[in-house]
Amino acid sequence: MNKKLFTVAAIMLSTVYTLQAQSDVTIIPKPQELIAQKGQFELNAQTGISFSKSSLADVSLFVEQLRKVTKFPLAITKNKTNTIHFSINTKLAVPHPEGYQINVTGTTVDVQAKTAQGLFYASQTLRQLLPTAFEAQHTAAPTKWDIPAVAIKDFPRYNWRGYMKDVSRTFYDVDVIKKYLDVMAMYKLNTFHWHLTDDQGWRIEIKKYPKLTDDRATKFHHTENQPAYRSGFYTQAQIAEVVAYAKQRNITIVPEIDVPGHSWPTILSYPELGVNGNTYPNHIFPFVSSWAYWGVQFTPNTLDPSSEKVYEFLDNVFTEIAALFPGQYIHFGGDEVRHEVWEKEPHVVQFMKDHKLANVKELQSYFVKRVSDIIVKKGKTPLGWNDILADAKSLPKTTAIMSWLGESSIKEATSQGFKAVATPASHLYFDISQADRNDGTPSDLGYSNTNSLEVVYNYDPSAGLTPAEEKLVLGVQANHWTALTQELKDMNVHNFPRLLALSEVAWSAKSGKDYVKFQERLAPNLARLDSLKVDYYRPGGYIRGQWTPKDIQPQYADLKFDVTKEVYANGAIQAGFLYVSGKNYLEIEQVELLADGQVIAVDNHHALADRFRGTHKVKTYFYKFKLDSYNPASTYHIRAKVRGVGGTDSNGNFTFTLSPSKRFEAVGK
Repeated sequence: MNKKLFTVAAIMLSTVYTLQAQSDVTIIPKPQELIAQKGQFELNAQTGISFSKSSLADVSLFVEQLRKVTKFPLAITKNKTNTIHFSINTKLAVPHPEGYQINVTGTTVDVQAKTAQGLFYASQTLRQLLPTAFEAQHTAAPTKWDIPAVAIKDFPRYNWRGYMKDVSRTFYDVDVIKKYLDVMAMYKLNTFHWHLTDDQGWRIEIKKYPKLTDDRATKFHHTENQPAYRSGFYTQAQIAEVVAYAKQRNITIVPEIDVPGHSWPTILSYPELGVNGNTYPNHIFPFVSSWAYWGVQFTPNTLDPSSEKVYEFLDNVFTEIAALFPGQYIHFGGDEVRHEVWEKEPHVVQFMKDHKLANVKELQSYFVKRVSDIIVKKGKTPLGWNDILADAKSLPKTTAIMSWLGESSIKEATSQGFKAVATPASHLYFDISQADRNDGTPSDLGYSNTNSLEVVYNYDPSAGLTPAEEKLVLGVQANHWTALTQELKDMNVHNFPRLLALSEVAWSAKSGKDYVKFQERLAPNLARLDSLKVDYYRPGGYIRGQWTPKDIQPQYADLKFDVTKEVYANGAIQAGFLYVSGKNYLEIEQVELLADGQVIAVDNHHALADRFRGTHKVKTYFYKFKLDSYNPASTYHIRAKVRGVGGTDSNGNFTFTLSPSKRFEAVGK
C-alpha cells in the first residue's frame, strides 16, 4: 500500500515537473509531441558534432551561427558524449518526409530525420531551444549555452506553408528579401510567393524584353515625391542569388507575373499588347494615386486576350521565369480583370463570336487556358487567384487555385476538384489592420474586418471541408500587399507577430492549438525578433498620446508631444493626428520636429483630421520628416499648430513612428 502511494506521488511530482518544464519550452510552431524532462545539455568548448548518413551541409546554417555566437569550435567528432548527433533515418516513425525527432539528455543531443529537410527543421527547433542570444549578429555576450532536456517528435500539417510579399506596389531590395527568408526558415515556413509585377511596377529583368525594366516601368514618377529606394527591379543575377539563398533555407520561391489585368507597366513598355490605346499616364505611380488618374484603383487597359502577340510575349516571358525559378509552380495572377474594358472593344467582341465564347467570363477562361498551357509546356504547374473560377467548367484541373476571396473560397475550389492554397483576406491578409484603425499603422483598402493575432491563429483551412476536399488543400499562406505599408518598419509591424501565428496554423496539429498557450510561448519569441532587429506590432500600435477638448482652442494654438523615447536612430519619421470622436474635427496648419527646443524640420502642409480611413486619397493628417543628425542625448518633441473646426469638442490619437535609415540595425520599443 505504501509502495503504491509512493508510486502515485512520484508520478504526480513528475507530471507537475513536466508541465512546468514544458512551460519553459517556447517553440513556435508548436511541435506535434513534446515531453520535457529534468536537466539540460550544456554546451562547452569541448562539445562536438557528429553525423550519420547526413552531412554538415544539412545543418550548416545552424552550426555556423552556433560557432559564431559561442566561439566554441564544435569540431566534428566520433565521441558518444558531449555531442550533438545528426542522422538521417529513412525508417523514422514520423508520417511526413519533413518530420524529425530530437532527444536531449544531460550528455547528448540526438537528432534524427527522414530527410535532409527534416534535419534542417530540427536544427530550427534547436535554435529556439537555445537562449535568445543565439540570434546575435556578432559574437554574443557571455552566456550559458544550455539546451533543456526534451524529447520531441514533430512533422508539419501542410506541405505549403507560405508567405507572399508584394514588391510591385513598393519595391524592397535583396537584403530585405533575405531577412524575411531568414525569419521564415526559423518558423518553418517553406514557400515564398514573390509578387513581382502589378500596376505599380515591373520588378524582374526579362532579357528578351529590356523595355520592361526601363524607368517608365520600374520607377515612380518624380511628381510623386517617393524615396528612390521604393522603386527598382531585380536583375536575373540577383534573382539567382535569392533563389540559392532560399534553397539553403528549405524555401521554394513561387514567382508571380500577374496577367491579364494589373499589367500597366507591360502596356507602357509595349503598347501593342494592350486591348486599347490608353496609356495615360505614361509612367507608374503609387497605388493611392490611382483614383486621381483613373477614378478607380484598376487600370483602363489590360493585355489583349484576342491577340497572338500577347501569347507570344507571355510564352517568352515564362520561358525565362521557368529557367530562373526551379520550383514546381508559376503564378500567373488572373485576378481583378476589368471585363468591361474588353466588352467595349469591337475586335474583342468579334473574336468572341469567332471562337463561340458566350461572354467575357468564357473569354477569361480562354485566356487562362492558353496561359496555363504555356506554363505546363515549361514543365511547371500553373497557379492563379480564385477569380479564375468564374467559369470553372472550362478551367483545366491542372491549374491550381490560390483562394483569397473569403473563407469559403477554399471550398469553392476544392469542391470542384482543384488543388488550392488557403489564403483568405478575411484572416490572412496582413496589410489589414490587426487591432485599431486609429492606431497610426497603415491599413490597406479600408477592409471592414480586423485580422487580429487571435483571428489569424484560430483560422482552420479545413473548416467545412469533406475529407476528399481536404486532400486537395496544398496548404496555407499569408499575403502582404504593400500599397500603404511602404516603409520597412510599417511592413514588419504588420507582419509580426502574425507571421508566427500563421506558422502554427500551417505546421501544428489543429487538435493541439490553444491561443492562450500560444501567447505564453510568443513572449520569448518577441525577444528573439528584438535580437534579429525585426520590428513587430505592440499594443496600441503607434499611439503616443491623445488630445481632448481641453487641449483644443477655436483659434490656432500649439499642441505639443514629447517623442524622445520614440526617436532612437536616423530615419524617416511620420507623425499622425487621427480624430476619434467629438463634434468637431481638428484643423492642422503645420507641424514641426524639435530637438532640445529648436526646430530641426517642418512639414507645413494644411490638413484636416477627420474620419477618413480609406485608400482612394492621401491621408493628409500624417506629417513626414527626415532625421539625419540623431543625438541620443537630445530631447525631441512634435509641435503642431491646430484648431477645432467650429468648436473644441474633439478627441483623437497622436501617433508617431520612426523608420531607421539603416535597416535591421535598430528596433523601436
